[in-house]
Amino acid sequence: MRKLLIFTLLLATTFASCDFFGGSKKDKAADTLAVWQAKQDSIKKAEMERDKKLEEARRAKEKAIQDSLNRIREMEARNRFHVIIGSFKVPSNADDFHAQVSQWGFQNPKIIESPNNFRMVSVAAYDTYSKAANEILRIQRNQEQPMEMWVYENRK
Repeated sequence: MRKLLIFTLLLATTFASCDFFGGSKKDKAADTLAVWQAKQDSIKKAEMERDKKLEEARRAKEKAIQDSLNRIREMEARNRFHVIIGSFKVPSNADDFHAQVSQWGFQNPKIIESPNNFRMVSVAAYDTYSKAANEILRIQRNQEQPMEMWVYENRK
């Protein structure tokens, strides 16, 4: 019985180190390679999805900016008659007067570039000439001393 036990142990240790029981190293390497490739594919897919989402977000942001710019252009085109309170050839003079007009209480005065390189300070803009002229009359009624103002049609 003792000899049979020793013989069985020897056989077990001999066959345990054999490729038959342990499997081949090529199979383990192939499995490891397959797992690594699957992981790389997963990473690549995640990166592609992230890049796609970033590109979609960039396009959406660009579209929103363009929509805003288009609305501003439409509004400016609609309100092309400006009530002008001053016109300047020197840009710094226009900037200084713009600040002064703001202090006088005019809401949102703007500086408009004219085709002859003058910078005009506008205190209001309207879609018709008559509305702009009526605004000049309204402003003049509230002033102790009359101010020189005129209507400028922006044809851009």
